Amino acid sequence: MAGPNRYSTLVSWAKVLLPLTALGLLSTLFLFSRTPNPQDALLFNDVDIGQLGTERRLTEPRFAGILGDGQPVTLTADRAVQRMDDPNTLQMDRVETEVALKDGENLHLTADHGDYDSLAQIVDLTGAVNAQTTAGYQLMSERILVAMAAMQMTSPGAVMLRGPGMMLEAGAMQLTGPEGQALVHFTGGVRLLYDVQN
Repeated sequence: MAGPNRYSTLVSWAKVLLPLTALGLLSTLFLFSRTPNPQDALLFNDVDIGQLGTERRLTEPRFAGILGDGQPVTLTADRAVQRMDDPNTLQMDRVETEVALKDGENLHLTADHGDYDSLAQIVDLTGAVNAQTTAGYQLMSERILVAMAAMQMTSPGAVMLRGPGMMLEAGAMQLTGPEGQALVHFTGGVRLLYDVQN
């Protein structure tokens, strides 16, 4: 008969001790809690909600296509926004373009910004534009216009071209004609440094 009596006593004590223990734990949470630090708060982006509702935006877009002379091209960016005043133009940030050339070489273009006009098929790259080929040539300018239909490149401002054993500076540049027959015109105070040892 001692068994059930011991069980009843245990249950009686548990009914008192468990709520007191819970109350003690909760009180320690309040006693030892700190004042919230605003620096530790969750970070939120400063985004204009009204602008998000009206703006057509793409995050990390990737476009792929074929140029007029059959070369595959891909264009990627961190973000692209359709212009409100011209719905045929996309404004892009941190643009990268890859063109596979027919001789097995690749042309890699990067720029801080770019506008793509889908009607004219022109990409206007601005801000630290850098074009590199796998053959070792590098072209740098602040602005390059690329006509996608015929793969023509124009830089209306100063350019610098570096390659194996040479460096060229010019006030402007224009590349025209199909691959293999392309002509590059440098104008505006052209200066060529050539290293005959290479």
